[in-house]
Amino acid sequence: MGRRRQDLAVTLIELPATVDGTLEGKLARDVYSLLDYPARGIPLLTAIVKKAGYTDTVAINPKYNRWSRGHLDRGDWARLLASDVVGISAITRTAPQSLELARRLKEANPRVKIVFGGPHPTALPEEALQVADVVVRHEGDYTFPEVLERFREDIERPYLEDVLGIAYRTPEGDVRVTRDRPFLTSEQLSALPFPEYTENERRSVTHLVVNTSRGCPFECEYCSVIDNFGRQFRFLDDDTTIALIRYTLSVKRCPIFFGDDIFNANRARVKRILDRVLTEGIRIPRWFAQVRVEAANDPELLRLMARSGCACVFIGLESVNNETLRLYHKHSTLEKNRAAIEAFHRVGIRVHGMFVLGSDADTKETIEETLRFAKAMNLDTAQFFALTPVPGPPLTARYERAGKIIAPGQWHLYDAQHVVIWPAKMTPYELQMGVIQASLDFYSYREAWRHWREGRGFFNAWIRVKGRKLAQQIVRDSRPYLEALRRLDQWGRQLEGERRTWEERVRRLLADENVPAGDKRAQMRRLLSEMAERIRASADSLAAEFRPYIRQFADRFSETLWQDVEKLIESAGLPVPVPVAE
Repeated sequence: MGRRRQDLAVTLIELPATVDGTLEGKLARDVYSLLDYPARGIPLLTAIVKKAGYTDTVAINPKYNRWSRGHLDRGDWARLLASDVVGISAITRTAPQSLELARRLKEANPRVKIVFGGPHPTALPEEALQVADVVVRHEGDYTFPEVLERFREDIERPYLEDVLGIAYRTPEGDVRVTRDRPFLTSEQLSALPFPEYTENERRSVTHLVVNTSRGCPFECEYCSVIDNFGRQFRFLDDDTTIALIRYTLSVKRCPIFFGDDIFNANRARVKRILDRVLTEGIRIPRWFAQVRVEAANDPELLRLMARSGCACVFIGLESVNNETLRLYHKHSTLEKNRAAIEAFHRVGIRVHGMFVLGSDADTKETIEETLRFAKAMNLDTAQFFALTPVPGPPLTARYERAGKIIAPGQWHLYDAQHVVIWPAKMTPYELQMGVIQASLDFYSYREAWRHWREGRGFFNAWIRVKGRKLAQQIVRDSRPYLEALRRLDQWGRQLEGERRTWEERVRRLLADENVPAGDKRAQMRRLLSEMAERIRASADSLAAEFRPYIRQFADRFSETLWQDVEKLIESAGLPVPVPVAE
């Protein structure tokens, strides 16, 4: 007979990012480290699981553990090891330590069931199933409670074949992937309970998050939102949205970040919500949201945002290069971005500009132009991130096919602060240094003084001083990788020199009348094989992160060079060997 539902001990956890991707590593820093937010999906899932009747459910957010400095403490480990089911939510940059946690739990308690969820396991379920029992793919609001129900019925051999939206490993070791679960409707989203936060989160966060919609119809090539939440917008109804705002303010009276991917997706709806916030006297200390530039085209919406306490909007400006915007499928232009920034500033709303650098159209000059634009437009805050091929989006598949990803599988580096691609018009090291320099220059004491002198307020000066210290810390944490990229840059330049030398040898061989025509092809093959072998051997002199890339590159390089040789042979009129029948 299976255990009763209330006897199933369920623990939910999301780990913070670490510099080296290990469970006990130093906590990583980024531009959002200046603010403290709760975990992403765990608070909502906690409330959902408890509503489903699993009363022995505990959430853990080690980021705010005081005495263990953001790591799991003794009480956390005791709870995890005593659990029947541990649900782990992971994004790409937290995948390594999440997998490490699962392995350690399984080693200490083989009976514990590990369930992974989140964007990274959704894209790569087979990776998670090396240590996990089940992966919840895409939205887990309905799926995870159903998985728990099957564990309640038989925790050793649960029947999972008809559970939609999961991948799982059978007792025999086979991996099975079930049909996708339909994304929740607006009505279903509105019926979900409100998030439940841990005591540490309530005590420590500086901002709480309110999510009022899911999905996005825009197909930015590098973004994983569609893969995880679909291409159709789904919204909480107005009454639920207002109730959620009130509830959130009752948890802790602090600024609110609306976590919708596009807060202004339905402008009429947003106007209704903001109008009710004002007419019902809901006083939000300050609020922030991610918006598209089109929000700035609606004067009524801008006025409502300003009157209701909007302090800042986060805009994906992405680039000052219109060709890059086209490649990213942004459906925007530099002039639209410029007009939007000016419109928000006119009503007193700050703008956080988000830039993604490193497209195939970008150069070192593009990065410098981006920095000049950010400063000239007096962006209040900004982030300069490197294009990052996280698993799932179309860009990643395209870059994999083209062999442009230089650190495959080194997930802790996939934080948009470490360059993990080889752009078309600069080296990875050049892109990395460009991103770093842009951050250091934007967040500089000189810029802090300029904003203070020009009367843009204490905040703009203060945030540049804080941002400068943060950027310097990020650089210090990244020094080993910076050195590895520098050596990779040297390797690439050396390889280009060897390629020119090889091509010259091939041309001399083609022109050498003393070598029989039938032997030239064989000698060229030998020269090419020798060069490919030198490339593979050179991988050992580079950082371990790059070795799989170098070996794959050697194969691609050989194939490309031989295609060039074939063209030279054809133009020289050398005979093509006739295949001998076996």
